[in-house]
Amino acid sequence: MKPIVKEGILWVEEQETAVSQPIPLDSPQWNNWLVHHKRFKFKGTAGHFSARREKRQGSDYWYAYRRRNGKLHKAYLGKSEEVTLARLEEAAANLAGETVLTKLALPPEMPNGRSRKTGLNGTFPALTKFRPPILPLNLITRPRLSQKINAPVTFICAPGGFGKSTLLNAWQQERGDMPVAWVALDADDNHLLRFWSTVIMALQTVVPGLGKNLLPYLQVSSSVTPAEIVTRLTNEIIHTKKESICIGLVLDDYHHIQHSDINNSIQAWLEQLPPNLQLIISGRTRPPIALGCLRARGLVTELEMDDLRFTLEEGIDFLQQHIAEQPLAYGDMETLVKRTGGWAAGLMLAVLALNKQQDRQHFLDSFNGAHIFLREYFLESVLHQQPASVQNFLLKTSILKQLTGGLCDAVTEQTDGTHMLDRLWQENLFMVRSEEQTWYYYHDLFAEMLSDQLQTRFPDQIPVLHRRAAAWYRKQNASADAVRHLLAIEDWEEAASLIEDEVLHELVEYGEDSRLLRWIQQLPESVFQHHKTLLFVYLRLAKLALHPTEVEQFLWRLKAKLTSKPDEAMTQDEKEVLAEVRTIQKRKLAGDTAVSQADVSDSRWQLLDALWIVETYRMPKTDEVGTRLQEVYEQAREQGNLFVVLIAGADCANRAFLRGQLRQGEKFVYQVLQDALARRGKLPEPASIALITLSQIYLARNELDQASQLLQQATAVDPNPTSSNMPVNIAMTRAKLQSTQGNHEAARSTIQAARALQAQRPSSVWRDQDLAAYEAGFCVRQGNYAEAKRLLNEADIEENHALSQLVRAEMFLYQGQAPTAEAILADFVAQYPDGFPNEPSLESRVLLALALFDQHKIYQARQVLVEAIRLAAPERFIRPFLNHNTRLIPLLALLLHTETMTTECQGFIHEILQLLGHTDKVANLLPEEKLKSLTTAASITGREQEVLQLVSDGLSNREIGMQLYIAPGTVKTHLANIYEKLDVHCRIQAVAEAQTLKLI
Repeated sequence: MKPIVKEGILWVEEQETAVSQPIPLDSPQWNNWLVHHKRFKFKGTAGHFSARREKRQGSDYWYAYRRRNGKLHKAYLGKSEEVTLARLEEAAANLAGETVLTKLALPPEMPNGRSRKTGLNGTFPALTKFRPPILPLNLITRPRLSQKINAPVTFICAPGGFGKSTLLNAWQQERGDMPVAWVALDADDNHLLRFWSTVIMALQTVVPGLGKNLLPYLQVSSSVTPAEIVTRLTNEIIHTKKESICIGLVLDDYHHIQHSDINNSIQAWLEQLPPNLQLIISGRTRPPIALGCLRARGLVTELEMDDLRFTLEEGIDFLQQHIAEQPLAYGDMETLVKRTGGWAAGLMLAVLALNKQQDRQHFLDSFNGAHIFLREYFLESVLHQQPASVQNFLLKTSILKQLTGGLCDAVTEQTDGTHMLDRLWQENLFMVRSEEQTWYYYHDLFAEMLSDQLQTRFPDQIPVLHRRAAAWYRKQNASADAVRHLLAIEDWEEAASLIEDEVLHELVEYGEDSRLLRWIQQLPESVFQHHKTLLFVYLRLAKLALHPTEVEQFLWRLKAKLTSKPDEAMTQDEKEVLAEVRTIQKRKLAGDTAVSQADVSDSRWQLLDALWIVETYRMPKTDEVGTRLQEVYEQAREQGNLFVVLIAGADCANRAFLRGQLRQGEKFVYQVLQDALARRGKLPEPASIALITLSQIYLARNELDQASQLLQQATAVDPNPTSSNMPVNIAMTRAKLQSTQGNHEAARSTIQAARALQAQRPSSVWRDQDLAAYEAGFCVRQGNYAEAKRLLNEADIEENHALSQLVRAEMFLYQGQAPTAEAILADFVAQYPDGFPNEPSLESRVLLALALFDQHKIYQARQVLVEAIRLAAPERFIRPFLNHNTRLIPLLALLLHTETMTTECQGFIHEILQLLGHTDKVANLLPEEKLKSLTTAASITGREQEVLQLVSDGLSNREIGMQLYIAPGTVKTHLANIYEKLDVHCRIQAVAEAQTLKLI
């Protein structure tokens, strides 16, 4: 037998047939034996357990372990010299889960009158039990949560690392009007008398003397019952009400409390809770306490894992305070917050790891639950704390994205899946339960750690587990879910066949292309040689999502493999695939010329092909393409083809936005989103395209909060895009939003992160010169013209790059080179009257008006700005008028003073002025003399200004006519009009007045 203690004696086996001399536990040999050995078994009157000596912080301590109801329980025994028979019996009773009141019945005094030591434990709880943990220096305040801790009872249940204790500590510090007692519970408190003794001692830290009449009974008497404990304590707390004291009590780490008597006593206490007590119970698991009545009476607040997750704003605030040296781009921080699921400990571990990295981008791309910091955390605090059966269940089911009882049974070949899932959820083991309460999900990082451990421990079982999952899904007619498991074990042909069966369902019914494209991209190219449908779909989706070069290279490789075979050796499938490849390449050569659709009979395939043609092979900004695209969109709505509705509808909205037709674009977006919600009940991933366009529309209207919310929604709808199109789109919109808010440096960081992504995974929508030009624009707004010029040189690798021209013109304008800016902008407005790639053209009109105004071409500036106002007012397209601070105010004041405009336009100008900080009457915008001068100057037309300039040069009417190619009589007419407008009578007076007005 192994070393065992029973009846106060240690029995040790030295040989198979001989046993050493027994060692009494009250002898010096017992302590000496403990120092030199590591384990023994104990069997006492209260129960049994296994004891182990373990090293903690350089010292040796003994712990007791016993498995009860499938779960391993642990009790602290102490150092070797503290391990007495009484300590062993007490630990055995606690681990047995028994109420040991009868075993601890001791008289309050010894016969000789001396006090008797407590039967629970001769030691006092450490004072740290009654003190909350120290708050971090860079505390992220979360008023949205602390304000909810206002009910008589609050339960907070979440896995470790979600900031429960930090939240409660911050809350109790905010409650300066109420004393708050704090208890940090541990395994030693899992005993009825010890628990309530600890609670009373905590209460005495805020109300001295509270419970002094009850505490002796808990320490030395067995006659008190759980009901009497809570009744007496309630009465004593109520008596404090005479002093107008309201008390808070925090029971932290309540997951250590598992004894039914304690939970029952808490249940009884809740039914008679003192009105002057606010109770907060916090822990990792959901305690077995009924809350139905309290909920019905509105007396309880419940905060769980989803409540405690950092919001995006809180997470980014956390990262900004903790990341060393150069901050991350907003998009990278957003990714990290979402990657960790708002888990505070996960973010902290990520920051610790990130601060050690030289290649930050590689870390961000590869960070997951298998990272050593996260792996060690999960192993120590979660996995290794579970019994073997639970560990096996967690590891084997880690291959599943979602879990339900039947699926888990199929994968593990057990029958307790439903019970196990409910248990794991109750224990808050990083598991989320769906609203239907039949499906569960592991936290992403936790699942990744489990998958990593599965690969380490049971690599041979992984294919078997995936095959079982795929078989279960196929029996449930859920082929789409089976595909993922087949791909995981590289059963390519089976996966390809299932994907072909699911294609139309995914696109037409679900409107999803990302998952489909991800599936197809995992297949080896050789599979496409035998699957024409796969090729058909892949090419049409890839053309919309991937860079053209990537698709073209794929086609050439596939064609080369097929043409290397003799015709007679090719299967019918291979011949059809080759014909499809040649058709696609013919379309590429055809370019913008008309091409016929693919030879398919199914209208759903025809519609997908029509979308591909109009999106890919036509000039994107022509009216013809816009008309055809809208036809495709309407056909898709009629046929119920959700994917085409999403893509074509979003493109129609974007085209309207680029033309400055914000209302039309908004209408398209809402129509698309409503169709998607009506069909799916949620927004499919491609809906993110429409959401981005809507965000840009709200940004154009200067509704910044709505624009930001839509940006976040777009990210949430498509969290794992298959191409870089969406991340770059989101980055561009976010950068514009940051710049609009005056944070140009953050906008540059966001653009730089997008450029880094573009370099790794080129977008099919954006080019690096586009991104460089945007970054240059933010530099111009900062006044950093040297850096702007450098970036524009990078962007100008393409001749007449539209955005570069616009940014360069703005830079010239800000540098005082208005004539150069005017020349660029006049050509720009003429070339792009209805928008240019990725941007509306209204900004160029506003800049042109400013360039003219800076040259005192007031008449022309007024004309350009009037036209811009006329186009913008019906759409509330207000942002371009705010981008240049107060430079527009004199010109806007002039319009209100001199122009006859619609009420709508006048109201629009007043709104612009208010947003620029001017709420006074128009008459107060400019001094009366200044406004009069501007009004006079604005009456002189461009031709009249040219005549005045030539008059000031000393030219005669005939010479002026020859210079301007007009008759001398026409010159004379112009001069007559000038005299009248300037209220002068001769050439000398006209020139003098024109110089005063800075017209010449």
